[in-house]
Amino acid sequence: MLDAAVKIVAERGLEYLTLAECGEAAGYSRGLAAHYFGSKDALIGAIAGHIVEDYALRLRGNSGGRRGLDGFLYSVAFYIDSGRSRMLQLRAFHAVLGSSLTQPAVSKAIADLNRQSVASFAHGIRACIKQGAIRKDVDPTSQATLVLSVLRGLMSQWLIDPRGVDLEAAKTDLLEGLRRSLSP
Repeated sequence: MLDAAVKIVAERGLEYLTLAECGEAAGYSRGLAAHYFGSKDALIGAIAGHIVEDYALRLRGNSGGRRGLDGFLYSVAFYIDSGRSRMLQLRAFHAVLGSSLTQPAVSKAIADLNRQSVASFAHGIRACIKQGAIRKDVDPTSQATLVLSVLRGLMSQWLIDPRGVDLEAAKTDLLEGLRRSLSP
């Protein structure tokens, strides 16, 4: 059902998402989504969690055992490449992020998701610091917040104007800048 909801949101927007249509689009009864999620706001929060969970699983499966700063930078590049290759999910994710600004019930789910995303990047930074691959004076949580913010902002700009944003050049510059600023 979440994949059906992602498709609805990405193609038509959150305002067209209903629990009944989600259940129907997934090939189930109109009431099943209401049974599982209880409310549209809960479904919207679940959409974001589903997209992030899918990203994390694919990242773990594609990391190739990279470690240290190269591993951390790979996760940054993977975020960009993943968004480019999964534009439907990226569009739905950003629609959900935007909705959290005006929908308090969604805000909590997105705030929790943001904390988890920052914690994941910060965990990678801490590991790199312990390995000596990142400077010891780097604040992992602050740096993780900045990286996540840059990634989401970049992908948002690209979604709005794919011809106006050279995503590959931006990715290259971001990775080089991070390597320079974080290296010991």
